[in-house]
Amino acid sequence: MNYIKVVTAYPTGGTLLPNAFVDHYMIKANGEYIKVYIYLLRMVSEGANFSIPCLADVLELTERDVARALRYWEKESLLKIVEDHHEIRSIELLPVPGQANPVPNTAPVSQTAVSAEAAPSGSEAIPAMKTLSPSELQKKSEDERFSYLLYVCEMFIGKPLTCNDMNILLYLYEDLSMSCELIEYLVEHCVSNGKKSFRYMQTVAINWYEENVTTVEEAKAHSKNFKKEYYSIMRAFGLNQNPAPIQEQYMKQWLEKDGLDLSLVIEACNRTVNAINKPSFPYADTILKQWKDNHIRTVEQAKNFYQNQKSPKTFMNANTSQPVHNFKQRDYDFDALEEQLLKKQFADEIREN
Repeated sequence: MNYIKVVTAYPTGGTLLPNAFVDHYMIKANGEYIKVYIYLLRMVSEGANFSIPCLADVLELTERDVARALRYWEKESLLKIVEDHHEIRSIELLPVPGQANPVPNTAPVSQTAVSAEAAPSGSEAIPAMKTLSPSELQKKSEDERFSYLLYVCEMFIGKPLTCNDMNILLYLYEDLSMSCELIEYLVEHCVSNGKKSFRYMQTVAINWYEENVTTVEEAKAHSKNFKKEYYSIMRAFGLNQNPAPIQEQYMKQWLEKDGLDLSLVIEACNRTVNAINKPSFPYADTILKQWKDNHIRTVEQAKNFYQNQKSPKTFMNANTSQPVHNFKQRDYDFDALEEQLLKKQFADEIREN
């Protein structure tokens, strides 16, 4: 895995959060964006390198969340991202406007990188969520359609909405330009699946926004496909839960980008559990990559692939039914050898990442 080095020319004095940031930037920014910025300060105070996947894991965010946060702070002129061929080479934290005695910017650029796949350049297309005060929200609630949404959501949730809930609802309504009908279906869909958190609803809404889902009919079709295929994979792993964002990324890669048949993916899941006695999306991904490299597209081809490896290979004399060699033949457990190979490949990928 490649790493990004965070540098700055101004002294931080440890993990120091400038007052100007609190006064002018923190109040209006999304909470997850603030988490990313503060952690960048923490990294730069030690001169440490980081990668977007690692940062996402530490902060319990998705890689897209981290990428959006970086693009947001770049837009706010609080950091500068240096890219080369769509790869981030370095991130430089800039002096916060209004900060006392900023040091001139003379920081060097790091040559470490992360691929554009980990930080998609298109992530800035997702609007940032603003946070309104209670009085501003009260004024917004005078809008008849937004007031209707507040009422409907409170009916589904079974309690009054908090200011944070209202801000998220307003974000869906204004910034993501979702219709009242689509938002109503979104809330109903999430609550029916036992998810009453508006943060969860926001994640689903952003996913729909990225997938260009704009109507209730499209949302129903999207949800149907999601349940039918994704939950089949989760059940194959023995997981009775909604998939996490990183798990969705794996499944989307297998089913949509790689175009693999669902039955083949489930076969890889079964082999994963049999091999390591636990569910592992990275391990299943290793199996599927091997099959893809060997042009295996069906379960039958996968089974034949292993069966051919088990077949004993002997060279026969044309005039005799006996082998020409007198060496004692060894019986190899090719399933065990295959399992060891996959485990080694999986461990190598983990070390590289």
